[in-house]
Amino acid sequence: MRILFVNYEYPPLGGGGGVATRDIAVELAKRHEVDVLTSAAPDLDAFEQSEGVSIYRVPVVGRTRRSTASIVSMISFWPIGIRHGRRLLSARSYDVVNSWFAVPSGPTGINLARYFHAPHVVTMAGGDIYDPSKWYTPDKNPILRMAVRRVLAGSHGHVAVSTDLARRARAIYGFEGPIDVISLGAPAPRFTPATRAELGLEPGVVYLATVGRLVRRKNLSSLVAALSRLGRDEVQLLIIGDGPEQSALEAQAQQLGVAQRIQFRGFVPEETKYQLLQAADVFVLPSLHEAFGLVYLEAMHCGLPVVAGRPGGQEDYLSDGRTGFLVPHADIDALVAALQRLVIDPELRATMSQYNRTVAQRFSVAATADEYETLFSRFGRTEPAPACAAA
Repeated sequence: MRILFVNYEYPPLGGGGGVATRDIAVELAKRHEVDVLTSAAPDLDAFEQSEGVSIYRVPVVGRTRRSTASIVSMISFWPIGIRHGRRLLSARSYDVVNSWFAVPSGPTGINLARYFHAPHVVTMAGGDIYDPSKWYTPDKNPILRMAVRRVLAGSHGHVAVSTDLARRARAIYGFEGPIDVISLGAPAPRFTPATRAELGLEPGVVYLATVGRLVRRKNLSSLVAALSRLGRDEVQLLIIGDGPEQSALEAQAQQLGVAQRIQFRGFVPEETKYQLLQAADVFVLPSLHEAFGLVYLEAMHCGLPVVAGRPGGQEDYLSDGRTGFLVPHADIDALVAALQRLVIDPELRATMSQYNRTVAQRFSVAATADEYETLFSRFGRTEPAPACAAA
């Protein structure tokens, strides 16, 4: 089977949606021919072969950072991706085209699927369906909402990464067709453990850790506020990742008097990320919304209890009181209470740690890839998408 993945973000660009695309593509490349069409960025090669996957990067307008995409760069991926995709891939043929994110990837993917006379499968992966932190996302913008509806109408297969996202696709866009919910998977990390001293961490401290792009949707301002209200000097916070909200978070920490208890580690290699997670005591990410929350599984693989916001896709596998605690994202009192319980009770942390390692093992990349393989095989080479949907 020849498979083309279309995603405007692919590692080292972007967040969880790009990571998930890469993991599935690499797994399927063990037995199929797999190409990826994605955005270019500074210091990245236009073409690369990695782990059996051929990666084609097309230039977009205004992409200056690896961690975040501008609205201009996302919109420009539509026409530029179509033009460059046809040129770069014209000598190839595909059995299926899978676009990740209904926008901005979906219109490009549908057009290329028609060009190759292949079925199109759209994977709804997060902000393409719902994002409470931005004003321009399709759930608020009528033009983008129409684009999402066209992509949904013009696709042969429809995937959501969680039941929460599938529900929102129906409620917001009125989609009534079948949606396959295929959970993401996180491979068990392989890394060399490091001591706290080697990582610049102190003994006797209870470390809270969070990982992700520092953007408003992650709601890290609530976490900084909760740390200040805990009133426990032995509790410190590791913030792993970078992004546009860092300066605001640093200013907030200074204002609340907790700057000396927060380490901004920035973007770190995967090895260092997992070393820090394993050395920490609790993982906390009270996002306004997560479509799935791949990072929670990564923390669970490292044996961390998880404190997360709700609602969101993470409720498919996080259980309040067992994997950690789920709190309303706007309720700082509930967040403080959850952290307090875990900070003062090492036995509770140990129980949740053991349980979380077991839960994380159920969500493997291999299982996710198998579900996509079955889905792709279901369609074969069907008729192309309707012309109106590819406009």
